[in-house]
Amino acid sequence: MPYLFDHFESVRELLSLTPLGLFTDIDGTISEIAPSPPEAGVSPVCRESLAILAGYLAVVVAVSGRPAAEARRMVGIDDLVYIGNHGYERWVGGSVELVPNAEEYPAKVEAVLDRLSSLICIEGVIFENKGPTASIHYRRCHDREAALRAINKAVAGLVRESGLRVSQGKMTVELRPPLEVSKWTAVRTLIAEHSLSGVIYLGDDVTDVDVFVALHHGALPFKGLGIGVVGEETITDVMLQADFTLNGVGDVERFLKRVAAEVAGRPAP
Repeated sequence: MPYLFDHFESVRELLSLTPLGLFTDIDGTISEIAPSPPEAGVSPVCRESLAILAGYLAVVVAVSGRPAAEARRMVGIDDLVYIGNHGYERWVGGSVELVPNAEEYPAKVEAVLDRLSSLICIEGVIFENKGPTASIHYRRCHDREAALRAINKAVAGLVRESGLRVSQGKMTVELRPPLEVSKWTAVRTLIAEHSLSGVIYLGDDVTDVDVFVALHHGALPFKGLGIGVVGEETITDVMLQADFTLNGVGDVERFLKRVAAEVAGRPAP
């Protein structure tokens, strides 16, 4: 896909629409990928620009695979909306709301992780319980391919029993409920709630691809722009399905700073 800064007029066209919303993934987009989740931190430049944008746009949203409360702590801006667990949670008024029908799954996820931790004894594997979902990280493993094979083998039987779904992320194996919930379903809900005419979405991973694809659907009552953030581990689909690309968090800093400067020249909604 084309490099965004060679086509910034497309962004300007979208900035002329009101109401306008901006949605961004966190890890790999406004935060560098870290060896483990606790080591990651949001770029101060991105945080400052998002805070400015929140004062001018109809809605600014952080959309993450992390729990919503953790996403809120990590970004630290009160005026943002926080979607967590790939769409299963929303941070609202200081508390977390789960999507309907997901209430039974935290207990199932915990039970599966308990069993997996006894089956997978590989140095560097990290089990992350996120409530209704879980991530099994193998980035720190010496032999990542062997670790992934072992994780997939152990997971296969347990998910059949629990009904959980398995997907692959950046050096992670993800466990989720068998519900039709995704980042896109959460984004779509917010678009409708705010009656958005324009949508900008930034993301870098496989869970962002559904959003990029949906933004291309001609029947949608708004104009969308999908921006893929490219790094060493970016899958091909991110680059194929996004409208434009940026090269890593540094480019995202530059992009958000430029957008914030442009919108700050007009009255707040």
